[in-house]
Amino acid sequence: MPLNLAPKSHIGSEQILKAAAAMGIIGANAHSGPRLMAALCNPLVTAREVAALVGTEPSICARVLRVANSPYYGQTRAVSTIERALVLLGLDAVRGIAAAVCLNRTVANGGHSELLDMSALLRHSLATSAATESLARQVRRAAPSDAFIAGLLHNLGVVVQIRLNPTGVKAMIDARRIDATCDVRHLESEHAAIGHEACAGIIFDAWQLPEPLVAAVRHHHDPMCAPQAQRDLACLVSLGAGLALACGNTYALEPAPAELSQQALTQLELDAEKLEIVAAALPARIAGLRSAVLDQD
Repeated sequence: MPLNLAPKSHIGSEQILKAAAAMGIIGANAHSGPRLMAALCNPLVTAREVAALVGTEPSICARVLRVANSPYYGQTRAVSTIERALVLLGLDAVRGIAAAVCLNRTVANGGHSELLDMSALLRHSLATSAATESLARQVRRAAPSDAFIAGLLHNLGVVVQIRLNPTGVKAMIDARRIDATCDVRHLESEHAAIGHEACAGIIFDAWQLPEPLVAAVRHHHDPMCAPQAQRDLACLVSLGAGLALACGNTYALEPAPAELSQQALTQLELDAEKLEIVAAALPARIAGLRSAVLDQD
């Protein structure tokens, strides 16, 4: 059951972790999807480990293979095993596919559709992952695979935020009907007991994820506040989320496109020409990824 804390109640790390554990996102009782997702997010994971991890979950394995054979990856030869997917697509692509499939299941298990359309939230996350990866390839300031996963998971904290503070989330959604462009952090300071970035950061710390990934999700709405060493990835996620919204991949808490951060563009030395290249190709990339990951079996 949602905890339904008052908007200005103090929510600490222990409560966030308890809620995440109750939802099966962390802990010994975590569902297989989140456990696998946490392992896949570690950039040190090996191809052998990925094959073993995915192979333990037949349904996830089947979905990964279907995505690998989808038009999004453009393979002309059938991909029939995880090992073959690793050879043809590479470790980073398979990590990203599997993480996307796991996120789909995690959001479905933890969502509260009476407040938020979780399918819209997931579509935004997938669109952000495609945009962030494309930006990383243009600026070459972070590994595209890390950018993909950071973009994919940047809003996972929303799922826990809803469970902890549904009253506050509802107040934010109601406020959106009055002003669709207000900064999310401002809305959270007015109405919510905890921010979604803080929720995600605490969960990712518990997953023992690399600091650049943790920092990127903690600061994607204000990337210049990220530590200098992790700022590039945070800027990529911020811009990727903005491009995803501009392509129509919105949801109730972010129902309208937001202006891209000029500071983030400057940090990445991303000029108008490179940005236009990414933006022009993005709708097709998003459509292909969504079709591959979200289509029902």
